[in-house]
Amino acid sequence: MGKLRVTAQKVVFVPQVTGIFIFVIIILAFTAGIMRQELALALAGAAFLLPWTYCLIMTLLLALLHSRRARRVFIRISPREVTAGELAEVFYSEGETAASVGTIIQLPGILVRCRMVLATRDGRYIRYDFNPADPSPHFFEAKKRGAYFSVRDEFAIFDILGLFRFAYRLTASKAAQPLQNEKVRLLVSPHPADESPAVNARAGDSQFTPEISFQRTDNLIDNRPYVPGDDPRRINWKLFGHGSGLFVREGEREPPPHSNIVILVDNEYDPMLYDVTTARHGIDVLCENALAAALACTESEMNVLIGSINGEQLAGNVAGASLAKDLASAMALPAACPLSLDNNFPPVPADRGILILALPRISAETSALDRFLKEMASRFAGNSLTRTVDVFFVCDDNAGHLSAAETCAAMYNRRAGVRARVVGS
Repeated sequence: MGKLRVTAQKVVFVPQVTGIFIFVIIILAFTAGIMRQELALALAGAAFLLPWTYCLIMTLLLALLHSRRARRVFIRISPREVTAGELAEVFYSEGETAASVGTIIQLPGILVRCRMVLATRDGRYIRYDFNPADPSPHFFEAKKRGAYFSVRDEFAIFDILGLFRFAYRLTASKAAQPLQNEKVRLLVSPHPADESPAVNARAGDSQFTPEISFQRTDNLIDNRPYVPGDDPRRINWKLFGHGSGLFVREGEREPPPHSNIVILVDNEYDPMLYDVTTARHGIDVLCENALAAALACTESEMNVLIGSINGEQLAGNVAGASLAKDLASAMALPAACPLSLDNNFPPVPADRGILILALPRISAETSALDRFLKEMASRFAGNSLTRTVDVFFVCDDNAGHLSAAETCAAMYNRRAGVRARVVGS
């Protein structure tokens, strides 16, 4: 659960636009009434002045009464990890331990509310306001995928007319741009894509068949000769009993028992093709496809690692439900970032095949993908271990994106050890 305590406060008193506008009206009404000696204008000014003064004084008074309370406030989020579209709950408490809440004084027309603001590194925001005096649960919807860090929490007092707002604020600027997962306040994982991209599983440095493509089919009659590396469970023992030698059924989807793969999301985007909004959506699509591919590989008993640019480490290598959760959580982390010399992929073990999902781009020299492929080519130059990197350029129906994706695929296919193709989103 994400927990943040208000230990250092920044007090913010902000007259709202409406409050300033009404104050100008009051000044003008009194000035015109005095200069023109018209009682109606003076009375109009007084009619505005009374509620304006009440809101100002009562807001400041209530803020003073709650000053000590604001220093004890805890705001927690549970659970810390959700899937896009799910609800998370906010818990309010005023102490180190229990969630007990003392009586919160409110005056007529003056409200007390808490505000929580979260943001991702690529500019997505979640803002949620709730009444701390309300004992019912406080839920908010996490609509968009991402790793959300704390921007600020506020304990605020304001009037119902929207004239004045007094807030005790904890500014969490240092926690707004960290790379460590433990500082992430809320992880919103993507849903896997409906269809997984076709993945070519490689057997890494094992001595099994170097490459096998998995295909869905209901035809269990076709057979082919057994080769070392085929799963023994696929052997057609009936044919063997007839003295026909060892054959395996082609229609089944078991891979070699020691297939290893790394799936990487290239979360860089080319500013000449994408703005921040479309880039965020494009990275979402990459993460959904990567998660679908990773889950399909784990169902086929493959050993899967998954990661992205600037991720500290690769996730995976754990069996069971925990693995699926780890894979989904890892795909909450990638944030859309422009092409840069500072971005890099995490280190990849030498015994694994590699699948990279990327957005099309016009420029390649400054990209992390280009540097990674050059590093891989240099690393395995003259090595007997065959290494092929599959690169999928995922694009939408935009004609410019599709043309750029096709150009990228053609360009990268000319590189040794790279197989690139275009995948529709």
